[in-house]
Amino acid sequence: MSSHLTRKIHDWYAGLASAVSSLKRTEIPPPEALIESWQVQTAGEHVFDNKFEAEILGTDETTTRYWWSDAHAYRLRDVRLGGGAGQVYFANGELFNVDPLTRREKKDRVLRRPISGMAQEMKGPLIHLCGPNSENHGHFILDYLPKLMPFLERFRREPRVRILVSPGRKKWQCRYLARFGITEDRVVEGVHGTLEVDELWYAPILHAEDGVAKLSAPGNHLAVRDALAAKAAPNDAPLCIFASRLDAPNKKLVNEERLAERAREILGDVRIVKMSEHSLADQLRLFASATVIVGAVGQNLTEVLCASGKLVLIMTVEEQIVPGRRSWGRAYHNLALLGGNKSVLLTRDTPWDADRNWSFNEDRFADVLHRSWKLFQKDRQPC
Repeated sequence: MSSHLTRKIHDWYAGLASAVSSLKRTEIPPPEALIESWQVQTAGEHVFDNKFEAEILGTDETTTRYWWSDAHAYRLRDVRLGGGAGQVYFANGELFNVDPLTRREKKDRVLRRPISGMAQEMKGPLIHLCGPNSENHGHFILDYLPKLMPFLERFRREPRVRILVSPGRKKWQCRYLARFGITEDRVVEGVHGTLEVDELWYAPILHAEDGVAKLSAPGNHLAVRDALAAKAAPNDAPLCIFASRLDAPNKKLVNEERLAERAREILGDVRIVKMSEHSLADQLRLFASATVIVGAVGQNLTEVLCASGKLVLIMTVEEQIVPGRRSWGRAYHNLALLGGNKSVLLTRDTPWDADRNWSFNEDRFADVLHRSWKLFQKDRQPC
């Protein structure tokens, strides 16, 4: 049966089942399904020094913070996974509801449910690394690689364990997993329908349930950073890279070329970089080597995680950053600060179109970049 037809049947079944009765959800595995559980993250918060941005933008926000929730990892037996996102179901039909993205999805009909007669079997142990948004490189780095960290040591000790990723994503996700020493033969793809697994190692996405700042505990991201880190080669890189979104499906910054030209008036050596035109190794090297990194929020800018000691100018499609509210713009700003960079976050100041494509005020951009560069150079001078 084709994957397209499998998806259609499972979608039809999810719609029919949700019309008959509400999906039962649980945060506690049934005793017969639980092999082991342990805490992998303790709730906390991290506070960053934000004086650089405050001085540039003239605000009193001299610190910025984010927080994360308690989280546990689980070894589960005899579970069924529904759809390419690998939603976890127990034998009694209940959905395991500990992942923040699953909790946020209130529409039962969009969550594919297992169909016994269509189930495929896969031998475990499998580490669950599939889920919503995992087709996006940025989400994979920030959401999914951190939830691998609790299992990594065990994975290396036990050669029979494999990693389960969503269907159609193994090839490119293996490029990231290889940085952890994980070979392709230990990575398998799930299915769009129903998958029965005898042993599953599962951890939810580790950021806060309410989604604030969209990052987990710093140690998780730093471990990912260490694995992805590339050696700087400043002689082969421009002074400034402008991480382009023009090859993205939406939220394009349509006046990138003009913004880059204004940046050249200030910095001289500025290169617009489309990540789709570069290998992962080249992307990581560019972020490690450039002195200034500019770009709009998105997967194009995610490797700022691997930058250190840079000036980072981030533009976000959000019109306003509300303290305590979910913000990808603030998440990327905090990510830059986590690496020891100087970062400034700029919110959208123009209308967007139906695809949320937008432009940024060029005079404002040039003014902020000019003042940021001067202050950055001043801060780098020896006392």
